[in-house]
Amino acid sequence: MRNIISGGLLLAAALMLGSSLKAQSLGPKAGDVSVAVKLGRGISFYDLNAYEVNRNASYSNTLPALAAPNAASYSTSNSATNMVGVELKYHLADNLAVRLGGGGALQSTPAKDALSGVEDPSGENYPGTVIPGYEMQEGVNVRQAYGDLGVDYYISTGSPRLHPFAGVQANVSYASIEIYDGFRGLDTNGEVIPTLDTRKGETYALGGSLTAGVDYYLAEGFFLGLEFKAFNYMYAAKKVYPQTGMAPQTADNHNLLFLSQPVLRLGFSF
Repeated sequence: MRNIISGGLLLAAALMLGSSLKAQSLGPKAGDVSVAVKLGRGISFYDLNAYEVNRNASYSNTLPALAAPNAASYSTSNSATNMVGVELKYHLADNLAVRLGGGGALQSTPAKDALSGVEDPSGENYPGTVIPGYEMQEGVNVRQAYGDLGVDYYISTGSPRLHPFAGVQANVSYASIEIYDGFRGLDTNGEVIPTLDTRKGETYALGGSLTAGVDYYLAEGFFLGLEFKAFNYMYAAKKVYPQTGMAPQTADNHNLLFLSQPVLRLGFSF
């Protein structure tokens, strides 16, 4: 309860500070640059299933079909406090701006070699006496990135603080995953267990959106915004190499969404 009250007081203070400024100083102007953090689920740019990538042709004569990628799907599990990227805008005119946004991630988990255990380490042949070994841990490398480029048109209103806009943008995303082995250990005959080839997969999505949103200036150069994609089309494709030398297994999908992917924007203009 105390946190809620404190947050309310801070918001009220920001609004009071904003109201003390001259109306003409608020809102974007030609030549302004704005930088905003986007919160929510702006785009799902990782659509690779590690299980699918980690299958090997030696397990079966026929691999199951890949799940179709769905890079523009709705999301109900992400918090509004989840940061999904940063956006940069340059205002060509008071009511026209170009935007560039994006985000990405790198993840690397090194492989760990298998460690053989020791039976009867004391040499007393006591039943159940053993130093356990450890199985090999697979190495995983993941790369993710997305970006968008667009133009926004700001609609004039009677409020100096409220600045609705509509825009069009191109979207692109890419992700890849690589799974590899370390030393797999020895079999029951004391022979080295063969190491599997590196397994790879990648996915990408291309498309475009019609966007709509509104920025509310709490103070000069400081705004809180809400944005969504009124219309969004993405073509998504992925391919998986379950074994070196094999042709990739592929799947693709067409995604068409309406009134989707809302995000909050917290930013500054200067």
